[in-house]
Amino acid sequence: MSNYKTVFFTLGILQIILGIFMLIPIITQFIYDEVDSSFFGASIVTIVFGTLFFLSNLDHDKKLNLQQAFLLTALSWLSIAVFGSLPFIFSSVKFSPINAFFESMSGITTTGSTIIANLEIIPKAILLWRAILQWLGGIGIIVMAITLMPIMNVGGMQLFKISNNDSSEKILPKSKEIALRLIYIYSGLTALCAISYKFFGMSIFDSLTHSMTTIATGGFSNYNDSIGFFNSFSIEISAMIFIILGSLPFIAYIKFLNGNKKISKLKLF
Repeated sequence: MSNYKTVFFTLGILQIILGIFMLIPIITQFIYDEVDSSFFGASIVTIVFGTLFFLSNLDHDKKLNLQQAFLLTALSWLSIAVFGSLPFIFSSVKFSPINAFFESMSGITTTGSTIIANLEIIPKAILLWRAILQWLGGIGIIVMAITLMPIMNVGGMQLFKISNNDSSEKILPKSKEIALRLIYIYSGLTALCAISYKFFGMSIFDSLTHSMTTIATGGFSNYNDSIGFFNSFSIEISAMIFIILGSLPFIAYIKFLNGNKKISKLKLF
């Protein structure tokens, strides 16, 4: 098991990051007067487990081979889905563990299926958490790991080859640069999408949550009728444009920003 210490070390970091993200919906709870202990409790549990993984595997040579990278890829999705289900379980809606895990896994894998029968009575914080899960899943939990691994002197390019079916060539000299540019592009597109939605009539909350799920191409919405709830041609056109932008390999954006202006020659698929 000592050969897999880097795997569990990285899982611990990812769980800590997830636990920090769980604190964001607490702001929504205060704004909409829905305060309870669900997200705080889920955050504490997730951070504690993440810290235990982190500390128990701290003292080792941080190396990652291809076999371990495959294991990390699989376990990261599973562990994030498990801990991501805690806010659902702890919430006032009282999801069953199976339903909570389904909703969490659907979000983090950007599948878009839901077990919620009536979204319009669900607390705002839960709706925001669904969007956050899908947004994190859209950029890829593994990309988060790639960002951290150069700091830990771990070969993050191993994960980059696995988590992307696009070309695995080193288009930038360091994996950290790749990951950071991916995050900048992904966040920038999300912000532009949110601004577009707000401009065409969505509320701030709806524009924020829908922009995250649009760029992730997952489709989670706050309403039973999804984007059709707004009955706006402009919003639907915006959604289509940003879904297309979100569906393109982000390596294509990086190549373009790195000097390759010939879009027709980029290997998009």
